[in-house]
Amino acid sequence: MQSIRVLDLCTDERAFASYLLAHFGADVVAIEPPGGVTARSTPDVFDAYWRGKTSRVIDRTTPDGIAELEAWIAQADVVIDPHTPLEGANVGMTPARVAELNPRAIHVSITPFGAVGPKTEWPATDLTVWASSGAHALAGDNDRAPVRTSVPQSFLHAAGDAAGAVLIALYEREQSGLGQHIDVSTQSSSAQAALSGIIARANGSSMQIERIAGGLAGAIPVRLTWPCADGYIAITFLFGPAFTDPNARLMQWLLDEGAVTAEEAATDWGDAIATMITSGQSPEPYYEICAKIEAFTKPRTQYELFEEGLARGIYIAPTIDVRGVLDEAHFRARDYWHSLNVDGRSIDVPGAFAKMSRTPIVPPGPAPTLGNEGRTPSASSARVTAAAPPSAAPLAGLKVLDFMWVIAGPFFTRVLSDYGADVIKVESSTRLEPARGAPTFKDDFPGVEHGIPFQNFNAGKRSMTIDPSNPAGREIILDLVRWADVVTESFSPKAMKSWGLDYDTLKAVNPKLVMVSSCLMGQTGPRAQVPGYGNMAAAIAGFYDLTGWPDRSPAGPYLAYTDGVAPRFMLVALLEALAHARRTGEGQHIDLSQAEAAIHFLAPAIVDYGRTGHVAHRLGNRDASMCPHGVYPTAGDDEWIAIACDSETAWRTLAQTMGLDAGLDLDARRSREVAIDDEIGEYTKNITAATLTQTLIEQGVPAHPVQNSAACLADEHLAARQHFVEVEHSSLGEILVENTRTRMSRTPGTPRRAAPELGEHSVEILTEILGYDEEKIANALASLAIS
Repeated sequence: MQSIRVLDLCTDERAFASYLLAHFGADVVAIEPPGGVTARSTPDVFDAYWRGKTSRVIDRTTPDGIAELEAWIAQADVVIDPHTPLEGANVGMTPARVAELNPRAIHVSITPFGAVGPKTEWPATDLTVWASSGAHALAGDNDRAPVRTSVPQSFLHAAGDAAGAVLIALYEREQSGLGQHIDVSTQSSSAQAALSGIIARANGSSMQIERIAGGLAGAIPVRLTWPCADGYIAITFLFGPAFTDPNARLMQWLLDEGAVTAEEAATDWGDAIATMITSGQSPEPYYEICAKIEAFTKPRTQYELFEEGLARGIYIAPTIDVRGVLDEAHFRARDYWHSLNVDGRSIDVPGAFAKMSRTPIVPPGPAPTLGNEGRTPSASSARVTAAAPPSAAPLAGLKVLDFMWVIAGPFFTRVLSDYGADVIKVESSTRLEPARGAPTFKDDFPGVEHGIPFQNFNAGKRSMTIDPSNPAGREIILDLVRWADVVTESFSPKAMKSWGLDYDTLKAVNPKLVMVSSCLMGQTGPRAQVPGYGNMAAAIAGFYDLTGWPDRSPAGPYLAYTDGVAPRFMLVALLEALAHARRTGEGQHIDLSQAEAAIHFLAPAIVDYGRTGHVAHRLGNRDASMCPHGVYPTAGDDEWIAIACDSETAWRTLAQTMGLDAGLDLDARRSREVAIDDEIGEYTKNITAATLTQTLIEQGVPAHPVQNSAACLADEHLAARQHFVEVEHSSLGEILVENTRTRMSRTPGTPRRAAPELGEHSVEILTEILGYDEEKIANALASLAIS
């Protein structure tokens, strides 16, 4: 991307979008007002996400400043701004004006609620947007308010989506010569962290997903964390056929140590827990076995459990803090950390989020001094002409052979499908994709076609069942590799190699192939073989320690948090590799560790530790720079409102509304934060969240109800943005899924159909793509290569 110029007008974490582009060598110019962007007052955020950029100071309140900014826009490839429609109109940054200045520009607006819908101009902060997303309601202890992660996350989700959308739009621009506007709603992007939990009820599931610290609660509370001698350990002990074997390995370990009986060790807990949930049986046996697991973990250290657990193939990870993340030997062995000079000292910051075999990512340098960009924009008349009419779909013609499964990988490849790629999902009829058997279920029927998360992750794809361990099946896969532009997979590092389908083998078949391999810890390093899911990556990357209450165990973000984070990094890495392939004809292999990618979402805490030695920990819903800042009870059962005073004006307004002491400054409020929170809670508890939100929003105070699944489905703003769409399933009828996360003005993306039935398109693919005749198909069926 060395030839791509990006103008970034963002003032907060939304600058993460251009930060990602800077990793690929984009020329990013941060446009700052006199005195600098507000993020300069929070140096940990600025030093984390302004890396690799230059700074140009422009006073946009003057005619000369406006003229200069427009000159920059006229020769830019990408313009990223944080303005709502009204704000944009007030400062001359409307999509129409940007397009007039430069028809080739990709113009991205990253706002709390997007450019369409009744909430577009609502005042908002990370806390209030997170509350609106459906993810906030799912994290925390069920006897307290829902909690956010103490390093703000919402705008990072949106900025990650924005970066991917920019690269999709640039891909399309190579054909059409035209730019377009991209509307990114932070609410819609943050909803990805709910991992499809917000569409359960609309698809006939009666299972209410509730929060429980370090786990999840539905029919029974399921634990994912246990105390140990020096902290907490995450163990994935879950239900369904995908967990039968790992649960058995855990039970054997406990039996070897005398912690359970032989009968308990012989129980298929994956099936037993599922039966308790679906049949209404007493969950007491599950509670008893959890108590025995706790008795086993409590006297042992995190790493004692981690090392032995890994040797036994247990799904296990320590819930380490920021310092522990920096000390973890695996990241050091993979040369992950990047040394950066900040305030005259060398500190370690997150490095390359993926290892790319032909175009290695060069981690960007330090954040810029104010106004260090000395260039003036040059005239560029060549940039204002269109080369061809627009494409119907930006990724039309892209061919993807998809071995991804469960959550993270399928989220990523669904974006490709939404924007026009032909994605063929390779499955096994004997070893089912785990998400097919994971709740919640359409109409409460636990069938392989009824998994609602599976439907959401895989809408728009085609499915083919192939046995890669079968020689005839492997030959079919190699024929599909010859057809494909991209192969994606998320198995442990040894799986594809064991089938003879590793990158070197596939490259010999198709030299232009781009292959994306994503697993928890990456393809190399001492933890490369760590099995498991995104809850474990979230634990070892530091998210669990940073989510919850200071006086309680880590709550962790909901379920497999990094499964909702990592897809953004997969998308930008793939699109950069495809750009290289189009220029050179050369494919490459991308090794992406979920944990390493997700650590970028905690970069401010990493920078803070490097600069000051301070180790950030969970703060409940409190914030380092705002007070009050919390989630308070409202009228109703488990109903809450998020309120954040992001200015002295907001505080005075809130105080006058609730009868508080409006004269308290920030330091004074901090000194009596507990008392103020109690006073606010007393005021809010008898008012509905909707009523109080409307009052505060009209007065300019950021606030939002904490929305669960039902509230998200009833949210008029999400409806106006068509966040939920109905797609037709081959046998189940209409399924409600979430729409694609970003809105493009010329070439919009959307799921074209429901997720496929198992093997639904096998014969179609053999016939239409591979050109097999009836005899060859019959031989494939007879050999059990396909089923």
